[in-house]
Amino acid sequence: MKKIIVFLFISMISFVKGDEVSKIKMRELIKQIKTQSKEKILVPQNGTNIFFNGDKLDMEFIKNVDGVSQESLFYGVGGINEATPEDEKNYLLKNLIEIEKEGKVVFSVNYANDKKLRGKILKDTEKYNFVGEAVSSYSANSIFQPLQKNSLKNVTNLKEVKNFLYLLNPEKFKNVDDYYRVLKNTDFDLLIIEPSLNGKFLTKEQIKSLKIRKNGTRRLIIAYFSIGEAENYRGYWHNSWNKKLPEWIVKENENWEGNFIIKYWSPQWKEIIRNYQKKLDDIGVDGYYLDTIDTYEQF
Repeated sequence: MKKIIVFLFISMISFVKGDEVSKIKMRELIKQIKTQSKEKILVPQNGTNIFFNGDKLDMEFIKNVDGVSQESLFYGVGGINEATPEDEKNYLLKNLIEIEKEGKVVFSVNYANDKKLRGKILKDTEKYNFVGEAVSSYSANSIFQPLQKNSLKNVTNLKEVKNFLYLLNPEKFKNVDDYYRVLKNTDFDLLIIEPSLNGKFLTKEQIKSLKIRKNGTRRLIIAYFSIGEAENYRGYWHNSWNKKLPEWIVKENENWEGNFIIKYWSPQWKEIIRNYQKKLDDIGVDGYYLDTIDTYEQF
């Protein structure tokens, strides 16, 4: 669940490759997540350099994920409805095209609310065989109209997905039950969602219900999961950390209030990840949307 502000996208589409040792440590964390829940779908967001050794795709490491997602690929770097500059877009596309060639599904999250841009975004997305959406605001806090009609068949893997909901900030909903009712009333093929509200998670029964659409067909539920930053609104956060941060929490991210850059390789953080992952498994989501993997570029 992100408190997103406009200028953060400069860091999201970083041209810095990051230290190789830091990259390896992030890879190890992702492998840990995959090992703990081998049957779950993994979709990392941004930071696609992690899949490459120099200019070559790491064929072993990429086996750990089922797809990738990129924010502001075509629209959204400089502002809502603003086209991403050609050099930045091409830089991102270079990695994404190689990843897609290996059979991984590529999701494109664009920030645009101008209806005139919908056709252009869809055309750009289909050109590369990606699955894209136009998200109406950086806060990603509401339901939007998908670019493509949903599948009328069961959707049981990412390759069957034609559209997706991207809702990471459910704070405007009254409570988690209200949030559930709104989600239940949608027909997206895939829900990429924050699975909790005000510390209360969607229940196992609610997740099971959300997997079945109004027409009786199956869809996928993937939960937001920040693995490169600690968030002070999560249940694992200790009140004492507000006065003094533990050694493994480096500093607050100046662009994201309440989000803290951490030494993601530390035993303490890895244990937090294991416990949070178990909670997600307990409520029965199909997979995890791994955010802040590009934290490795900070070290």
